[in-house]
Amino acid sequence: MSEISHKISGFTLNHVDLESKTQRLLTSALKKTNICTSCQPQSLFWDANYFGLNQVKYFCSATPQQQRQILQFANKDLLEEIYWVEQAGVGYMAKMVILAQTHEERLLYSLFSADEATHLATITPFLKEVPVFSGDSFLSYMAKAIESDDKLLLMVLVQVVLEGWGMGHYRSLAKYCLNSYLGEVLQGFLDAEARHHALGVTLVKNSTDYCQESLGNIYSALTYFLHMVQVGPQRLLINIERVLGYLSANDKVEILTELETEKHSSKKLDLLRSLLVGTVPDSIIESLEKQGSFHPYSPSQCIK
Repeated sequence: MSEISHKISGFTLNHVDLESKTQRLLTSALKKTNICTSCQPQSLFWDANYFGLNQVKYFCSATPQQQRQILQFANKDLLEEIYWVEQAGVGYMAKMVILAQTHEERLLYSLFSADEATHLATITPFLKEVPVFSGDSFLSYMAKAIESDDKLLLMVLVQVVLEGWGMGHYRSLAKYCLNSYLGEVLQGFLDAEARHHALGVTLVKNSTDYCQESLGNIYSALTYFLHMVQVGPQRLLINIERVLGYLSANDKVEILTELETEKHSSKKLDLLRSLLVGTVPDSIIESLEKQGSFHPYSPSQCIK
């Protein structure tokens, strides 16, 4: 990944010392926005039921210590995913300020960048430590994608799809969160996510700039993103294996079956299709349907 993409996504930016003047100025600025910059992190914000682990035989038969370890890894994954997505959002919105084509669009994206910075600053105290980017395949793909200067691709992928998806995701995380304060924080993200999504939908629908290259870029990006949904909860499988030890292909199929991954993936793919229909050109939807991108994988397909 190039140096510039590091700067846009923010995934590998360095942090200043806690006692530095820059940090003190940031802390002071955040206080003026009534953001809480300190809290007591806890190990578990979401329980086994949230992940569907209460239905998994291997989890239920594990020792209490093993169960807690699996849940700690799963919780950490969720929190860090929020952190990285909001981190990338700051850079994305700042980039869109430069790509704006009207005065009003420029102002909106400036405000949206502040939204993302606020979300990032708000979620960070809930992490036990500042995450180090591990090269996660989806996040690496997103970092590469937002380096593109194809504005239509950027708006479709980030604002139409990811922010549209994010509204339901944050709502679910907030509803089932074991920590009432974090639940309120996540619920508070929703208004901003809705505005970001609405602008993306409006600009994409009104666009007359589609060229063959943009159509191809959008189709490729959506194919990849939908595939990530089709393959089911791969990180959860990794966390179970990380704690309990080697899982055979049959073990993984059994776990994914118990997690009802095909049913849950189907619901997510239906939602994504609804976000795209009427927003992106019909030719893209038709191509995605033709190759089966809106159909969930079976448990056995997920592990291949």
